[in-house]
Amino acid sequence: SKAAARQRRGRAGRVQAGVCFHLYPTTAHAQMNEYQLPEILRTPLEELCLQIKALNLGKIRPFLQRALEPPLELSVDNAISLLTSIGALTSDEQLTALGRHLAALPVDPRVGKMLLLGAVMQCLPPVLTIAAGLAHRDPFVLPIDKKQAADQARRALAG
Repeated sequence: SKAAARQRRGRAGRVQAGVCFHLYPTTAHAQMNEYQLPEILRTPLEELCLQIKALNLGKIRPFLQRALEPPLELSVDNAISLLTSIGALTSDEQLTALGRHLAALPVDPRVGKMLLLGAVMQCLPPVLTIAAGLAHRDPFVLPIDKKQAADQARRALAG
């Protein structure tokens, strides 16, 4: 955001003379939002919903509606629906035994369930490999017009 860029510029020279270089063009700066969206509006809500239930803070929807900038109802509904479908919440938003375990893990609830089931089924090493792969974005995601260059890079890395 433009606010973050101004803050970084202000850090240059705070203790001694300094210069701040922004490694993006002026056109990119002009297209930036003035301020970054609040984190609650730009991140998945599943882990937060589990924490709300684990800390006995009441129903999820009313709790999140008290935020300064509450998330969209659809986002909250989707998070609750996902947690219900994987067995972390009951239909009346009560935390299940699986949900208590997932709330203790610092990962996406779907990945957490996969890890727990891998441990139970005694096949944790391959599940850990899959979970590690799912935890990060694909390094080869590029704009469509650069697909050929990405394919060439993949082939070069593949040997």
